[in-house]
Amino acid sequence: MKKLSLSELNFEERYTYVKNIPFDEKDLNCKGSKFQIVKFKPQTNIKPHYHKKTNEIFYILKGNGAIILNNIKFRCKPDDFFLCEPNDVHEFVNDTNEEFVILIFKTNEEEGDMYWV
Repeated sequence: MKKLSLSELNFEERYTYVKNIPFDEKDLNCKGSKFQIVKFKPQTNIKPHYHKKTNEIFYILKGNGAIILNNIKFRCKPDDFFLCEPNDVHEFVNDTNEEFVILIFKTNEEEGDMYWV
């Protein structure tokens, strides 16, 4: 068993967000799987992209940003969740002045399986 708390995690700076991977494929005993927490800074976005093999489940923990999935814009609120399948084009937009926090569970992830549109 492994127990963590959001307040004790150290986040890695990435493009326009910070992230932490509390559980990776070794923890989950499942190759290509991971659980990560992503915090999008206010007034930022991640450009459209897709994965050829990776499945992702997005769970909105905090904030009211938007997810654009296959050209459909979804205004998010806490407790919403989405399934993003291979080849689904998706992007994240935090057009608010608050932090937008998403929990992401990935399966079948492989190095290099991210394609920018």
